[in-house]
Parts: sequence; C-alpha cells; structure tokens
Amino acid sequence: MKKIYIEALGCPKSIVDSEEIAGYFAKDGFVVTENPEEAEIVVINTCGFIEPAREESIETILKLAEYKNSGRCKKLIVTGCFVQKSEKELKENLPEVDYFFNLDNINEIRKIIDPNLNFSLTERNLLTPSHYAYLKISEGCNNNCSYCTIPAIRGKLKSKPMEQLQDEALKLAKKGVKELIIIAQDIGNYGIDIYKKKMLVPFLKRLLNLDRFKWIRLMYLNPQNITEDIARLTSENKEICNYLDLPIQHASDKILKKMNRKTSRSQIERRIEMLRDINTDLVLRTSIITGFPGETQDDFEEIIEFLREIKFTRLGAFKYYREEGTPAADFDKQITEEIKLERYNRIMHVQQNISQIKLSKFVNKKLNVIIDRKINDSVFECRTEYDAPEIDGIVFLEDVKNSELQVGDFVKVRIIDNLEYDLIAKEI
Repeated sequence: MKKIYIEALGCPKSIVDSEEIAGYFAKDGFVVTENPEEAEIVVINTCGFIEPAREESIETILKLAEYKNSGRCKKLIVTGCFVQKSEKELKENLPEVDYFFNLDNINEIRKIIDPNLNFSLTERNLLTPSHYAYLKISEGCNNNCSYCTIPAIRGKLKSKPMEQLQDEALKLAKKGVKELIIIAQDIGNYGIDIYKKKMLVPFLKRLLNLDRFKWIRLMYLNPQNITEDIARLTSENKEICNYLDLPIQHASDKILKKMNRKTSRSQIERRIEMLRDINTDLVLRTSIITGFPGETQDDFEEIIEFLREIKFTRLGAFKYYREEGTPAADFDKQITEEIKLERYNRIMHVQQNISQIKLSKFVNKKLNVIIDRKINDSVFECRTEYDAPEIDGIVFLEDVKNSELQVGDFVKVRIIDNLEYDLIAKEI
C-alpha cells in the first residue's frame, strides 16, 4: 500500500489545500498515514504569515527531511504560503527538498504521480476527524490591512461560485461530516467579486436548505461586515452555531486607522450590541494585536478597557510582527519586544479572568456536545457549539458509562465544573 504523509501548518485554509493534495494522490492509490516514517511521499504545507510561522515551517522541513534517510521517504515536497512568499530563498537553502510548489502551481503536484496525467480534482480527502470539515468559500483578501501579508501572498479576493460550494458541501455531507466550518480570510466579503454584492447570507440559506449538517460554524468575520441579517440567521436557525469569530485587532481609533481596519471602536461596540440584542445566546470570539507601531500606553489601556467592557468568551492575542513588504513595516515608533511581551501577557491575564467567569455560568447547565476524541474508556474530549476545534475550549466528559459512545457522536451532558478555558461534564 502506497502511503503519503501531509503536515498542514498554519490556519484551516492550509488544511483545505492539503486535503486537495491528498485527493490528487488518492487517485493513484495513495492513503494518508499519520506516521511519516511509513510514507513514500512527505508533503509539508507551510505557513508564511508571520516570522514564528516561517520558523516553524523551516524546523518542520528539516525534521521531516530526516525520513529520507531513516524512513521510506523517496520524495519530500514543500508547498504553501511560505513557498509563495520566498520560493527562491527556500530552494537555495533547502537542498533536502525534492519539489517546491507555490500557490499558483500547486495543482501541478499531480504531475509527480505521472508527468502525463492531467486529471482534475473531484473531491478532497479529509485530514480532520470525519465528523467536521472546513469549507473555504473564497481565497485572498481585498481589505489590505497595513500589517498583513495575505494579499501579497494569496492575492485579491476570489470567491467560489455558490453552485461549486454547494456541490462541495454535499460531498462532505456524504463523507459523514456533521459540523461544517465556513472559512475565508473574511467571510463577510464573500461574493462581492463575482456577484457584485456580498452574498454570505444567501449562501448560508442555500446550505440550510440542504438540511445535511447538524452544526454550521462561521469563522473570520471582519466587524465591518457584521449585519442584522447575519445576526438573525444565527438566532433563527439552530443549525448555525451561536458563535461568531470577529477579529477586531484593536480598540484604539488611532491604531485601527493606522491598521487600515475601516472600523472605529464605537462602530464595533454598536455592532456587538446589535448582535447580542438579536441573539442573546451568541458567544463571541475575537483576536487582538498588541505592540503595533505607535501604540502608546494609553492606546494599550483602551484594549484592556474594551475587553473588560465587551467580555469576549474566547480570545486570541498576538504580538505585532514587522513583516517586510507591508506598509506597517515602515511606520515610525516600532515597539520593543519587551513591551510587546509585557502587553501580550497582560491581555491574556485579563482574558483568563473573563473566561473563567463566563464559563462558570455554564455550570449545572445541560448542553449538547460533539465528541472529538476518546482519551480512554471513561473520558472523552468534546466541544459545545460555542467552541471551534483546535483553538477554543474543551469539554472533558468524565465517568462515561455508555460503552456505545463514539467519536463524532452528539451527546447531552451536564456541566459540573469549569477551569480557566475548559469545562468538565458528566453524562445525563
């Protein structure tokens, strides 16, 4: 049996690209293995978004290159955003790699199987657990945030036609997917390039009409694209999770303007208030960047004040990285790493307290959870609709007596305790 190992680094969009690569190789009889030592072909789908991601990519390439000597690996392939960004330098410095594919020619990866093959992809091979999958509705971005390399790497917004996405969703449903996670660089801009207007809501209604998914989760919605229609859709349809990921990035109007974010603090506050008025059960996730050039202590204190006011249930914080080629890289008043780290730690400390208080309100409540992993016969890792996989909290289901429970099952539980970011539950 021919085996391929695929390491997908970075965001869920990289996972989707990697699943398409797995789909190409499946046509030639390859199966995906979780053990790189068994694989004849090793593929690394890199991330090039910020410096730590590039460092992780290099470390992963060097680590997996060792299997060309100690394992069965005959071909080492590197692709993804880092290749798109720095292909020439990578080729010069990584002779261990047999093939590099950037994002523009990634489909040519099929030629490794047979140079004469010219088939098209019919479906992805999932690298996630079979009960959830990502649906990437568009590629690239038009927002042009001053710190972001994505438009330079992945280009301008390119939405997929709704018919194509509907077909892809149906194929995922046939594979047993119960939770469909909608992703893009900014899902709120979906369709504006091909339909000349934003089409997220009409597309979601199409998915709802399919009636094939238990949960539909929305990720990466820029606050400037929040609308009442989106709020009402989450409130009125139980299939759409009461969960929205809104990357606000900052709370100071001065810094938001320098970031080219096209929203102000007051606008963000009004839109969040509208969301919560329409859907009282809605859980919000956000991301914050601290240490942006010119961020004064007063600007930073605005973040802290804002977080204490809004009280996001989930939050990811990031230190600003000076990315070559972005406008922000040339801004004056760059912040020292020491101050960035100090501010990052304070944000996470504030959020930890908020999260603990928020999660304590779930104690003694009954919730539906989906089982993601079996730890042992009596303990499972689960998630509520308020938690996205990999980045949010876990529900530890303990003292399980039902021997028929399997990964991917939905089960009703009672929350008995909470930690800083996770919950503990028992079967009802």
